[in-house]
Amino acid sequence: HLQSGTGLPTAMFNALLGFAGLAQVLVLPLFSAATSFEAPFYGQGCTAIAVGKDATEGSVMVSHGNDCPTCDFRVAYVPHADHAEGTHAPVWIDFDDYPRFVVADSIDADASFSTAKIYESSHLEPGYEITTQRPPMGYIPQVPHTYAYVDGAYGIMNEHGLSIGESTCDARLGQRGIPIEFGGNALFGIAQLSRFALQRCKTARCAVQLMGDLAVEHGYYGANRPEWAEGKMKTKLVGEAEGGEALTIGDKKEAWVFNICPDDTGTSAVWVAQRVPDDEVTAVTNTFTIGEIDLSDPDYFMASENVFDVAAREGLWDKDGKVPFDFAQIFRSTDGHSLPSSPERKGIMLRDRRRWVIFHTVAPSVVLDPYKQHAWDDSDKYLPFSVKPDHKLTERDVFRIHRDIYQDTPFDITKKAVGGPFGDPYRGIIPQESPFNDSEEWNGSFERTVAQLWTSYTTITQSRDWLPDHIGSRVWFGPHSAVTSAFTPVYPGAAKLSGRFPKAIESGSLLKFNEDSYWWWVTLVANYAGRFYSVSIDMVQDAQASLEESLLDMTKKAEDIALAQSKEDAFATLEKMQKEVSEFSLAQWRAFFFQMVTNFHDGMFFEAGEEGSAMVSSKAAYPSWWLKLLGPKDAGLSQYASPDGGYQVESNDTDTDKKEKDEGLGVKGVLLIATLSALVGLGFGYWEAGRHNKAGYQTIPQ
Repeated sequence: HLQSGTGLPTAMFNALLGFAGLAQVLVLPLFSAATSFEAPFYGQGCTAIAVGKDATEGSVMVSHGNDCPTCDFRVAYVPHADHAEGTHAPVWIDFDDYPRFVVADSIDADASFSTAKIYESSHLEPGYEITTQRPPMGYIPQVPHTYAYVDGAYGIMNEHGLSIGESTCDARLGQRGIPIEFGGNALFGIAQLSRFALQRCKTARCAVQLMGDLAVEHGYYGANRPEWAEGKMKTKLVGEAEGGEALTIGDKKEAWVFNICPDDTGTSAVWVAQRVPDDEVTAVTNTFTIGEIDLSDPDYFMASENVFDVAAREGLWDKDGKVPFDFAQIFRSTDGHSLPSSPERKGIMLRDRRRWVIFHTVAPSVVLDPYKQHAWDDSDKYLPFSVKPDHKLTERDVFRIHRDIYQDTPFDITKKAVGGPFGDPYRGIIPQESPFNDSEEWNGSFERTVAQLWTSYTTITQSRDWLPDHIGSRVWFGPHSAVTSAFTPVYPGAAKLSGRFPKAIESGSLLKFNEDSYWWWVTLVANYAGRFYSVSIDMVQDAQASLEESLLDMTKKAEDIALAQSKEDAFATLEKMQKEVSEFSLAQWRAFFFQMVTNFHDGMFFEAGEEGSAMVSSKAAYPSWWLKLLGPKDAGLSQYASPDGGYQVESNDTDTDKKEKDEGLGVKGVLLIATLSALVGLGFGYWEAGRHNKAGYQTIPQ
């Protein structure tokens, strides 16, 4: 899936000879290529969305694209539990690689907690040996009862329909929070906060207040953890990148956004929360989006008591009231996920254009400029907190958003040269050293799309208040990249009896191919289809639509049956349905992968001839724009070489024509044309975007 240095596309075809070879080809280059450059793997950074109940058919929706190439992709069921008075709940350090959690032996005698069965050491994948298990960093008082929930890299959804999405953010004070395990004073990271919220709350407001209070009292650290080696921190020089967090939080009635970062002392936290209007949609793309806050309006705003004091102590805001208090402007950092706004900001990924494309998709009637906010660190001034969609959204619309790669816009990444002749949408990293001559400015990065190849999974939750909690709470789970994945339903109430989800969604690891894991079959499709994206995507989209429609039909029938049953019988119906839809999803995507390889391989489409023999119906042809970009020499077209290394082509062209053909456009020519085109397009596009927006999700004029 990386553009160079892996040999992955060729190996993908050869690897079809056996699953073992296939797993080696897919997994090992993923890590070796990612570490072959000095530059960091900056493609991580999640996208989270929240949709109010009046912006849909009535359900509150929250989503999370967990863009993490090394994360544990399993879905776990954590059951509800009762706890004795005086017991304590253990708090572990956040960790998201496989295995994200293993029940430790060294726990205090008065500890009481609930955990998933797959987090027990006996359920580890073969080959993983845990010699030492991290003990808890600390304990807090336990509550009498904790709720069941669906768990992933973060808590996802509980049995009462409370759900959470996540997106890391850069924070000016992000370097202040260091976990207790590494010599700091902070007990809570965002993953643990999300799990405690799902265990103890039924509403989004409760979740906001609980997480905020725990972080303020016990300290908060961000995801900007330093390098870990053998359980020890190499350095305490923690940067601002990913030092803050944003969560989208939804219940059956309301949706909220929660922003948090360490305080100036490293022993506490500052946070704010803003409610999403019921008829609107919001998105978080690795940056704080809550600007000016009005704490006199508790229906829409919440905050920590110290939020003003911390800003004033750090000299980030003056209490004289002359300048409005804007949380995003005060606490946001330009480190990490920020924009390339100066020559010093090199190779860093983009964030605001993702938010723009989400808003543009759901509300094309709202004129938003995709260029202006792309160049400054005050995006909340140019992009609204939320927008009202032009039509009510369904789960299919949110599926579509998480599959976005800027298609039908000027930023479509399948139309860029780095994607190759067939529009591979997946990107590797940019080398730190410029591949051009020293006089060239080496500054910028690839467009950061909503969909990514290295997405661990995507979740889209629905909290439906017209149904009982055990039926109305539903997660749509899309393993790997949403572009080439199919979303399958997961119900928190579907594991009540057995305490387990089906093997298709709760098993698997990154270093061993697993035929029983839905994630692995989606990964095969993604890596195979990506190479010939422009000719394979229609097949993928047809398969997605077919499977997802079948799953919607299967869940509707099961829900109708469960509604007419007692609660205990309904749990059995849901568990039976969960097994069927999970196994069906895996079987269908497995069959699709083999069918795709059968129908299209070696760059050709095959079909049966009149007498049953195989025939080639079409070939994947190189597009003219690609060959023109390369020129005949770099394209590798067969020509006669002269003794001096030049080329001789039999034609009636003049010597000048021959020279131009030999040289093609050349690197300098391509760069000159690209630069002039960009300047003209930028100026005209900037003017045109402000003038009007075409109806529908169409190409923006420029």
